[in-house]
Order: sequence, then structure tokens, then C-alpha cells
Amino acid sequence: MAQYRAPSLPRRRFLRAACGVTLGLPMLDAFMPRRASAQAAAQPPFVLLVVQANGVVQQGKAIDGSTDPERFWPSKPGSLTAAALEADKASRATGELASLADRLSIVKGLGHSFAATGCMHASGDAQVLTAAKLTGDSNRVLALGESIDSLLARKLNEPGREPLVLHAGKYSAGGTGFDIPGYISYVGPSQPRPYVDSPYQAYLRVIEAVGTGEAQPNGPTEEQRLAALRSRSVNDVLRAELRGLLSRTDLSKSDRERLDQHLSSIRDLELAMSGTATTAKLAAETISAMQGIDSAPRDMKNHEKAIDLHLQLMAFAVASGYTRVAVLKIGDREDDHQFTLGGSTFVYHTASHRAVVNGMSLCSQVDFLHMRYFKSFVERLLAVDTPTGKLLDAGVAVWTNQVANGSHSFVNVPWILAGAAGGYLKTGQYVELPNGGYKTNRMLNTLLNAGGLRQDDGSFVDGFGDASQARGLVNEIIA
Repeated sequence: MAQYRAPSLPRRRFLRAACGVTLGLPMLDAFMPRRASAQAAAQPPFVLLVVQANGVVQQGKAIDGSTDPERFWPSKPGSLTAAALEADKASRATGELASLADRLSIVKGLGHSFAATGCMHASGDAQVLTAAKLTGDSNRVLALGESIDSLLARKLNEPGREPLVLHAGKYSAGGTGFDIPGYISYVGPSQPRPYVDSPYQAYLRVIEAVGTGEAQPNGPTEEQRLAALRSRSVNDVLRAELRGLLSRTDLSKSDRERLDQHLSSIRDLELAMSGTATTAKLAAETISAMQGIDSAPRDMKNHEKAIDLHLQLMAFAVASGYTRVAVLKIGDREDDHQFTLGGSTFVYHTASHRAVVNGMSLCSQVDFLHMRYFKSFVERLLAVDTPTGKLLDAGVAVWTNQVANGSHSFVNVPWILAGAAGGYLKTGQYVELPNGGYKTNRMLNTLLNAGGLRQDDGSFVDGFGDASQARGLVNEIIA
């Protein structure tokens, strides 16, 4: 088995209230050794992964035999410019990312290595983050290997801390028949990792109110930590600790600005979860409203809000140092959510099979919608300052899909990367890979390196996934 090593990372800093609620802090100049090297002071790398379902509308055969026009990829390969993507916006979903052109690598030509052993959706899910062979049939297809988020968490996170793996879908773990969430994160062979469906439960995990995985002898219980949050925001719970931190004379002006930015993001997140933006403090009734949503995270009416909140949580989890890797699965084995777009109400998966009037156009509208969510996610990472630049520049945010299109093709599965991963990745380009393209494992190798992993001899990781696949990287996007 291959051995990997991770970069040396600065020690995580946090505040912990007497009740046990914990708040990770952004990187601050005051915490750096006076003679710290630029590498020691740099924001640690991270990898954030968003995986959608049902494919995208790109040129090719639809499942009903009709031909889809191109509605996704940029007009031509090469340098990405805001003007060119803006011009594409009328008909191509990636045009929604125009303002981020110089931060992106859009890659066409990647595909899964292994043929489906059952449902095409489930088989795509099982490979997209594992590049592993498959086992099982029908809807119960599983991967025979771990996923990259598991490896990254094991090497980059605090000991024992798993990746933050989130789900914005309809179905609970296990499910019934074909109504299952679909599995993309794997602890090991045939061992899918459970998702966190509720944004509120994920938030409690990030602030370590629940599920810390750490024994705290004689410390507050989980019930006591939750009680402290029932009528107050986390900023209020930690008010004394924050006051002590802000009284430090060695905090620079930039440190204070970063702290204010960090605390503001927490307030925004709590308000978004509560459904109100009219007060800077969470009242008891607001917490009750949040908990009401918490009981129905898979309710269709909460779907789009859940996507947005999960993406906010991923950015916050990285900014606070809770994790260096997070995953969001949008949809389930297939995405059966009902959307109302352009005056039409439809089930997304049904439209992807062109079984409704204007199915192609409706699915294209969903592509545009999800690109807007990804844009907002990237902008949130770009808005966070660190001692050495923007948070986005330290790592990479990734959007991909389980399959390429509504006809379940495993060829030309889309990948969009935002961020330079500390200079490891090229940005500002749309790449069409040569010679029929590469397999998914080469992108996963590239992302492991972007996260800072290397082989024991210091060389790039190039052999993740099933050993039968050709080793390699997507060199076209490496700086």
C-alpha cells in the first residue's frame, strides 16, 4: 500500500467556553513565531468537494435519442476571461462564473474507469471520489476503496477527526428500494461514510457542541453544551473569551479585521439557519425556528436553503481550522428534487431523462442554478482574508458530477476547480484534455497533491485508486 506524508501544519488555535462550546480561530499574525518562515505562516491547504447528480446539458445524445445542444462548457478552450464567460452566459451554464474567470480551471475530458455494475447513478457516485472498482448491483453499488476525503482527513486533520461530509438530498441513510442517498465518501472498501443531513447538526459539530470524538473527563456533557446554545449565539456564549482575546496588545490591525470578519460570518450563518436577518442576536424563538427546520432537513421545501447553508458551513469549517477537507453531496442516488424554474414545476431526474416537456431546457436551468450556488461558495472563500492572502488561494474548491449527462455517460464528466492551492494549480483556463481524455483517478491524484500530500520520497502522489489504472496527474492544470 502506498505511503503518504503531509506538510507540517501550524497548530490550530481556538477559544473554548466553560460550557465546552469551541470556536476555531482564523490564522492570526499574533499566533505566529516572530521568526516564522513564510511557509510556516501560510494558510494550510484544503480541498472542498461538491458533487452533484444527473449530469449536465452538454452536446451529445440524450437518453430519449434526441440530440442535446451545448449548454454547459465555455465556447472555446484556452484562457478564461470574464468577458468571454459573460458572453457565454446567455446559453452556457459556466457563464455564471464570469466574475471568477481568473480563479478557475475548468476541465473537460475526464471519465470514470469502470463500467457500471448496476445503476449508472450509483456506479458514478461510487467512483467519483474513489477511482475504485465496484461491487454490487442494482441500486446497491459500492466502491472497493477509500475516497480522497478520507485520506486527506487522516493526513491533514487533527487525529481522529473525520472529513465533514454533508448531504442536501431527499433520502435518509439506508433508504428504501432505489430511494437512497447515494454514496460518494468511503471510509474503506464497501464502507460508505454516513452524511450529515442537517446544516444545524453540522454547525454544532464544527463548534464542537456535539460529536467532538474527544473524551473530556469531568467536562461538560453534550446536553450542557447544547443547552448553552438554545437561547444565545456562539459569539455570546464565548463573549468573555473573545473579550480576553481582543484585549491582547500584540493583535495587529489585520488580525482584528480578520477576527471581525470571522465573527461576522458566524452571525450571518446563524441568522441564515434561523431564517431571519433582522437581528444580530438569536432569540429563543429564533433558535426554536432553526430547530424546526433541523427536524426536516430532507424536506423538499428546504432543499435549496440546505445547499446554501451547507456551502456556508464548509467555508466556515475551513476558515476556523476545524477541517481541511469537506464534501457536499447534492441530490441522492439520483436527484429527484422538484424545482420550480421559469414558471415550470418539474422533477429534476425525470427532466434529465427528457420525460417532460422542454426537459432539456429545464435541466439547463438547473445547471445555471447550481453554478450560481458554486459561484457564491467561491466568493465566500475569496472574501476571507488570511495573513498571506485570500483563503481561496490557499486551497481548492471543486464542483463535479456523478455522471456526464442525463443519459448517464461516464465520458466528459465535468470538473471545475477554483483556487490555486498555494500556487500548485494553474487558474484562468478552460482545458480540453487530449487523446480522448483521462480517467478520474488522475484528477483525484492532482487534488491530493493540491491538499499538500506527497509520497514518502517527496514526489507527487500519482497512484491513488485501483492499481489497474494508468498512474498520473492532470498536468495541464498544474503550475
